[in-house]
Formats: sequence, structure tokens, C-alpha cells
Amino acid sequence: MFKHIVVPLDGSTLSETALAYVVPLAKRMDAKIVLLHATADPYADMFDSDALRESAEQARQATHDYLRGIAERIRSNGIRCETRTDHGAPAAVILDYAAEQQPDLIAMSTHGRSGLRRLVVGSVTTTILPRAQTPLLVMHPGEDEQPPDYENSLESLIVPLDMSERSEAVLPHATALAHALDLSATLLTCIPSPSQLYIGSAPEMSLYPADLAQQAQESAAEYLEQTSEAVSKQYGAQVNAQALQGSPAAKIVEYAETQPNSLIIMCTQGRTGLGRMVLGSITDAVIRAGAIPVLVIPSHDAEAPTAEPAFAV
Repeated sequence: MFKHIVVPLDGSTLSETALAYVVPLAKRMDAKIVLLHATADPYADMFDSDALRESAEQARQATHDYLRGIAERIRSNGIRCETRTDHGAPAAVILDYAAEQQPDLIAMSTHGRSGLRRLVVGSVTTTILPRAQTPLLVMHPGEDEQPPDYENSLESLIVPLDMSERSEAVLPHATALAHALDLSATLLTCIPSPSQLYIGSAPEMSLYPADLAQQAQESAAEYLEQTSEAVSKQYGAQVNAQALQGSPAAKIVEYAETQPNSLIIMCTQGRTGLGRMVLGSITDAVIRAGAIPVLVIPSHDAEAPTAEPAFAV
């Protein structure tokens, strides 16, 4: 499933937290890890100075030593690991690498540091998410996150669906991952709260059936039952099913936090309409809301931005 995993690093402990999940994953799947670092020094590019050149050379050597040290730790776990440093803005470097090398997975933290200049990796993730045609594993570590010990094994897989074919594009990936890592998998769908179902002024409310909330619950239960049976028949995987009520992003995170060592896997696009999740915005909200890692599967039929990302991100 994942044989080539690229992990962008910016020199911070926070960016390295991705390795806590990637190393066990690579070991189970016999995958290669590539540590990718982006260098972009606009001052060295703008001015011809011996001092700047010397400073840039020292920075390159420090980066080389940093990446080599992490690579050696990963290799000591019996995993193939390479390092690569490219010149350019982080988001552009990551997207260019993905386009040229076509890795199976990009794994990154949502924020970190880059030398003396703060790098908000959240903005890098936001730039990459709608553009990359590669699955993206996103971690959201706390500010006091310690260096990874490479033993953060996963146990639970959470699969949010919005009853659309687009959202179900994650199912082949989810079942393969659950099988490879021996994870328990749960299909989730969210039922809108009564206040979300009954939209409009008082006269317009009479147009809705009196039992609309009950119909929504029954529809969700039927969908989950049919989808679970289809997953079992097509992929030979047994999954759990759970219908939640309320705000989708909040409920997905809330449920995932009750499951041991969980991973959320979502699609970048769903469908719109009454009582349905717009998974593009929901995915972004889930990533930002909690510390649970999220594996995002791109919707290849969805329109993606084509413009080059700005240098600053």
C-alpha cells in the first residue's frame, strides 16, 4: 500500500513527530522513508557576499548533519531511509517532489520551526492539501511535544462518511490499512441536530415532515448497515458502524478521542445539501480541532487549484 513515504522536516522537534507514526508504518509495510528538507534563503540569493556564502554553507552542513542523524536512527530500526534537500519554498518543494517522484504517502506535522524564522507548517499543509494528488498524513502535535520514540503504534481506524460515493473513495485505503496494521475500523456518519434539520422561518417549517429527525436517523442506520455489508463482501473486512448526532467535525474528533491510539481517514471532497457533510471543509476542521492524526485521501475527480504556491508558504 505505502512503499514510498516522504516526510518533510524543518529542523524542529515538532516536525519530527510525524516519524512516531511513519516509522512503525514503514516497518510493517516494508516501505522506504525519504526525509525532505526545503532550503530557501532570499538574502543569500539576492546578494553576492562572502559572509553570506559562508553562512549558507554552514547552514547546509548543519542541515546535512541533522538529516543524517535522524536517518541513522530510522535505519537502526531496520528501515530503508534516504535524505534529500531541495532549494525553494517548503510547499513548492514538497509538491514538486510529489509530482516528480510520486510517493505513496506524504506525512507531516501541521506546524514547526525553521531556523531563526518561524515557519507555520499549518499554512504549508493548507497549501498542499488541495493540490497534492498523494495521500497526506497530518499530525497536530502540542507545543511541548518531545522527540518521537518511533513506537507510537495505531490501534483504531475511524472512517467518516457522508453517504456519498466520493466520501467512500477512502474505503479501499481504509480496509487495506486496517488489514496491514491489524486495526479495528469504525464507519461514522453524522446526523444533523434538530436545529440544523429544521431550517427556515416558522411558516416554512411546516413544509418539513414532523418526523424528519427520525427519518434522518433511520436513513443513516440503513446506510451504515448496507455499507458495512458491502465492505465485508468486497474487501473481506469486518467493520463497526456508528451514527453520531451534531456538528460533524466536533463529533468525529470527540469520538476518535474515545478510541485507543486512533487514526482518522477522510476524503477531501464529499457532497453538499441538507444534512450532509461538506468533507472538504470538515477535513480541514478535523485536522485543526484535535491531536488525532488524520490521513487525507485526495478526490481525483475534484477540481484542484493549479496556481503555484506563494514563496512565503
